[in-house]
Amino acid sequence: MKKPLLLLALISFNLILLGQSDDEELEKIGSQIFLPSVEIGYMFNHSDDLGGGFLTKTSLEYRIRNNNDLFFRLNYDKFDAEYNLNSDNNLTPVIKGTAVFSDILGGVGYREGDAKFRGFLLLQAGSRLYNFPVLVEEDDSIIIEQAQENIFTSRITVGAEYYLNEKSAFVLDVFHGQIWENRDWWSDSGMSYGASLGFITTLF
Repeated sequence: MKKPLLLLALISFNLILLGQSDDEELEKIGSQIFLPSVEIGYMFNHSDDLGGGFLTKTSLEYRIRNNNDLFFRLNYDKFDAEYNLNSDNNLTPVIKGTAVFSDILGGVGYREGDAKFRGFLLLQAGSRLYNFPVLVEEDDSIIIEQAQENIFTSRITVGAEYYLNEKSAFVLDVFHGQIWENRDWWSDSGMSYGASLGFITTLF
């Protein structure tokens, strides 16, 4: 009778240790994944055809260590911009409106600092999704259709962070973006720059 009870006790003890080990490992991984809630900012476009617009940024970041090391970040950002586009059509020489853009970016950065204040440099590249108005003549009327397009883009970000604790911080980003093709909205210049303010926290 004693042997089965001893065996059951050993199995239960091992299961408890295994469960604790899994929880600790899960917590460790979760502490390395940071999810900025909502970052809000403004983007200025250097193109003659595009104005500035408000920006919202969401991202997923994995840190090798919480500080003084490399990190990897994936961004999904949306922004809008007023446009003033010259056309070759005599009936509609100028097209005005608001364009909406989505950036999907991935890259690597480096963070350094202390328990309260940290700074980082981040390099990213990816794709920008957007609509571009195209004039279509039908009978005696002109229809403006929105063509779905995408284009390669890159971004350099410099950030400053103030940590409330080891797992959460306020962050201020200043960034410079670049479109590398001279087409659509960026026939004259593909540069953009801006800033955003937000709050980051760990997954666990």
